[in-house]
Amino acid sequence: MKKRAMLCLLPCVLPGVHAQTTQSLSAALNLKVMHGGAIVQGRVTVPKSDDLVGVWSSVGRGRLMKCAPRCQVVTSMPVQGSLQLGSDTGYRVVLGGQLAPGQKISLVLRLRGGLILNVTAPVVR
Repeated sequence: MKKRAMLCLLPCVLPGVHAQTTQSLSAALNLKVMHGGAIVQGRVTVPKSDDLVGVWSSVGRGRLMKCAPRCQVVTSMPVQGSLQLGSDTGYRVVLGGQLAPGQKISLVLRLRGGLILNVTAPVVR
């Protein structure tokens, strides 16, 4: 009888823990059209310190770049709670391809810790 009680309790507890972890994982992003592609702008927020290791979209894989003092491609970006992305920040994500203002692009962000975030980002001028 005790085994059944334990088994019944575990599924009730675990979903709450999972939901709490993913609630603090979020991103508010848009894509600014540039010559030959777009740059990702906005903020990515994670529940604990992690690294952004990849960004994919329907137009291809994004290039992760560190721009201090010059831009160079990197394999990951540190995220200390939140990461600000844009043309005037130290870290940038660039997508190649033909994008039109008003278009909505699905982005998939992967963190080193195994978390994956799906975001829809509008294309702006």
